[in-house]
Amino acid sequence: MSGRGVASVAASPSAVVPRRLIASISVLLVTLAIPLTGCGESKQEQATKSVCSARSDIKNRIATLQTLTPSIATLPQVKTEVTAIVDDVKQIQSAQGDLEPGRKQKVQQATQTFEQQLKSVLSNLTTNFSISGAGAQLESALKQLASSYTQALQPIECS
Repeated sequence: MSGRGVASVAASPSAVVPRRLIASISVLLVTLAIPLTGCGESKQEQATKSVCSARSDIKNRIATLQTLTPSIATLPQVKTEVTAIVDDVKQIQSAQGDLEPGRKQKVQQATQTFEQQLKSVLSNLTTNFSISGAGAQLESALKQLASSYTQALQPIECS
């Protein structure tokens, strides 16, 4: 009798429904999971986003610096913005290795140019600094920095 009971339970519709339900749910989960595995970004896409994000931040930092006048600018404010620009340049350099070869070369050249100009601007500002001409020196340095961005980094395509 116990042998017949097992056979009748296995063949009963109530035992088949849970198996079908489990099988259907499993198929559904696998079907939903397949598209999700392709949602990750490639290293090239991540690098491009990183470069573009840093480029945008540099633009914003320069704009912030340009709003500062010598009468309201403080050394900590200027230092914070300049440090952030330097960090953004490092972020771009870090991402360059994962860019596609043609874009990588353009970004490397642009970053190198901007970095050299940034160092030059900062060097001129710190070595030729005078209290009496601080306002004019800061204004000139910020114009040079904005020009450097426009020439070197702005042409990097980020659309």
